[in-house]
Amino acid sequence: MISRDSLTRVFERMSPESQEAAQAEAQARRMSVEDVVLEACLNDVQGQLYALRRRVPALRVVEGGRA
Repeated sequence: MISRDSLTRVFERMSPESQEAAQAEAQARRMSVEDVVLEACLNDVQGQLYALRRRVPALRVVEGGRA
C-alpha cells in the first residue's frame, strides 16, 4: 500500500527542479505535493500497462527507476 510517508520519501529523492515543479503544480491545483507525486507515479504505471497491451510489448525505463 502506498502511504503519505512513502510519497514524502519519493518527493525528497526528486531533483530540486522536480521538487519545485511539483510544489508549483500542487499550489496551482490546490492539492498536496504528495497527491501530485502519486498522480505522476500512477501515470507512469498506466503508461507501462498500456505498453504491455501492444502486439509487441515494450517497456521504457522511467528516470530513476527500473523497466
